[in-house]
Formats: sequence, structure tokens, C-alpha cells
Amino acid sequence: MIDYIRPELYGPLHLKYILMGLAMWIIIPFFGKQFLTKSQHRIVAYILIIFTIGQEIINDSSLMFQGVWQLSVNLPLHMCGLSLFLTSWALYSKKQTAFELAYFWGIAGSTQAILTPDLSGVWNPIGIFIFFFSHSIIVLNVIWLMVVDGMRLRRSSLIDTIILTNGFVFIVSIFNFIVNGNYWFLCAKPVSNSPFLIGDWPFYLLGIQIAGIVLMGLIYLPWLPYFRRLRLQTESDTV
Repeated sequence: MIDYIRPELYGPLHLKYILMGLAMWIIIPFFGKQFLTKSQHRIVAYILIIFTIGQEIINDSSLMFQGVWQLSVNLPLHMCGLSLFLTSWALYSKKQTAFELAYFWGIAGSTQAILTPDLSGVWNPIGIFIFFFSHSIIVLNVIWLMVVDGMRLRRSSLIDTIILTNGFVFIVSIFNFIVNGNYWFLCAKPVSNSPFLIGDWPFYLLGIQIAGIVLMGLIYLPWLPYFRRLRLQTESDTV
């Protein structure tokens, strides 16, 4: 019988990984912005892509080696799993839509996962490290894109992301039905300490929807002064 590890919420181990994420988010973009050249920025972006996708390959390979990998569970189809590939694609291509989805999905989903982790099925220290590292590197990639590569949201990005997210939820719900999965937690409530998970299925889905819009709205708010400056600049240029 597998002895599953249950780290205490905001206990020493949990706090250690929160601090690890904060250090990554502050030190690496700061160093890149202040001390590296444009060509070196590209090299670091490739390194981040390798680490981002590499840890996912290592994790899946480990699960397959243990004989516990499942199609209905372990595909990277949750919001954070998709954000790993979205941020990697944005680092490589600098595509605006990929950046915006990565910003909202990555920041909202990964910070929620780090602060209220669902570690069901994680049973060893390596699995716990990969869980926190994978979510932390998503946020790191987004911060790098903003701080070093200078990418910015568009005014319509919040509405666009909400529409695209709900469209993807519909597709995932069909896939869940086919493989008897629970991607995006559409079929069963996750084991999490999130205050937004109220009630049983399907009522908690409403809480997730509201929480997602609220969280994405909150991380959209800091951009409002930027959009206002753009509008004023545009008006002054047309005068």
C-alpha cells in the first residue's frame, strides 16, 4: 500500500516551496533584465522552455515507469498543464494570444495551486517538488515575458480569455466523457482547501467559474492605468 504524503497547509514544507517560487519570480527576471543582452535573453528563454517541458516529460516518464500513468488522469489538460505548453510557446514565438492565455491561466491557476495545493496522488518528495516547481515555472515564464521581453496585455484580453476558456471547458467535458476523466475538475470536486469549492457536483462548478472570473479580473486590474495611458497617447497623437 502506498503511503501518501500530506504536507501541512502553510507548514514548513509548504512555506519552503512558496519561498522557492518567490525567489524564482524575482531573481531570474531581474538578473535577465539588468545584466543580459538580447541574444542572451533568447538563450535563457530556450533554457526555460527546456526546464518547463522537460520536467513534464520526466514526471510522466516516472509515472509510466511506476506503472501508474493513466490517460484519464495524467495528460496535461488541466489549466496549469496547458499553461506549461502555452508559456513555452509564448517564450519561443512571442505570440500575443499565447501570452494572454498564459498570463490569465498561468497566474490565476498556478498561484491558486501553490497557495491551496491539491496533492492527491502525490506520494514522494520528488512528486511534491515537481508539483510546486511546475507551477512556479509557469509564473516565472509569464513574468519573464513581461519584464524581459516587454509583452503586454490588450484591452480586450480579459473578455477574450473568458470566452476561450469556456469554449475549451466544453471541449474538455466531451473528452472527460470519452476517457472517464476529471480534467479541469468538471466531474468531481478536487481535494483542495480552496474557499471557492462550495457544495457538491455540479454546484461547485459555479464557484469555480466565479472564482476564475474574479481572479482573472483581479490580475487584469493593474493593467487599467496602462490602457488609460495608451488611450491618452492615442488621443494626443490624433490631435
